[in-house]
Amino acid sequence: MPAPSPLQLTAAFTPIDEHLAATLLEQTHGVAVSSIARLATERDDTFRVGTDRGTVVAKFAHPLDPADTIDEQLRVMVALGRDHPTLPVARVVPTRDGLRSTITADASGSARVLRVMTHLEGEALGAAPRTLDALRALGALHARLAAAIAAIGEASDPSIRGAATPWNLLAVEQYGALAAGIADAGLRRDAERIVDRAHDAVLPRAAALPAVLAHNDLHGDNVLVRAEPFAVTGVLDFGDMTRTPRVADLAVAASYARGRVGEPGEPWAAARAYVSGFEAEQPLSEVEHALLPELVLLRLAQRGILNSSLAAANPRAAPYASRNLSAIGRDLRELGASIPHTIGARA
Repeated sequence: MPAPSPLQLTAAFTPIDEHLAATLLEQTHGVAVSSIARLATERDDTFRVGTDRGTVVAKFAHPLDPADTIDEQLRVMVALGRDHPTLPVARVVPTRDGLRSTITADASGSARVLRVMTHLEGEALGAAPRTLDALRALGALHARLAAAIAAIGEASDPSIRGAATPWNLLAVEQYGALAAGIADAGLRRDAERIVDRAHDAVLPRAAALPAVLAHNDLHGDNVLVRAEPFAVTGVLDFGDMTRTPRVADLAVAASYARGRVGEPGEPWAAARAYVSGFEAEQPLSEVEHALLPELVLLRLAQRGILNSSLAAANPRAAPYASRNLSAIGRDLRELGASIPHTIGARA
């Protein structure tokens, strides 16, 4: 499957409004819609929907998102619900014909894949500051989820390849050159420096590691929690699921850790807590330890690059895509000023 270009990632589309979404959902899933509200996203139309069968989440994919890739995501979610029922992942709600998803059309006639999942309760991880202990607990949950997804990927027949996405951390050829388009000069300079360094010092070693199927997007808006006592109640959005080294999947999540704590403290303290929780379940190798700090920085650079591109290309999504750019710039400066040799158990 060819990788999507940045132009595909940022391509505009005709939004599906609430009325059309409710009509389509009633037709495809045989439910009676009592309420519907749009959820903020970068690349699709997503709604929280009250129905006569309970609250669900309906996602109408971007017209350029391949149906077979979306079906892979749903296959993984079904397998997680069947084989790992204690992991907090939404269940797939089948169509009235028993299918995992179906093809609908927006007002312009573009085909849109619709999938529906159960609604998970909880507040977004990023909605409030969290403690380092909470980050350790999330890291441990991530390790269990990562092991389950990787095992599903290995056992699947037909094989699950995951998305060919510019959000794959190792796919620098898809996003690196876009750094020149970042409007903020400081963020642009830091992102370009990190990407340039990664080409020679990081990517060859990371690419030599086994690639496994991974969630690849465990950030504050994709994790639901209960605050007191702290518990993870939901892991959302498998849209960036791809094959990538385990340490890259961990670096993606750890790159968000600093923004989750109330008092930043030592720049790498939050990432250390997250990684220590992960390692309580899945110890890392010496090579993974050595790569992790640079991969965390590379993820921050990737976010700055692609979120800037999304905001510039799609004014409707700009507020959502650009909401964290200042925090990304801060973390690149402050984490990049004191890069440790490792941030895991061998630190």
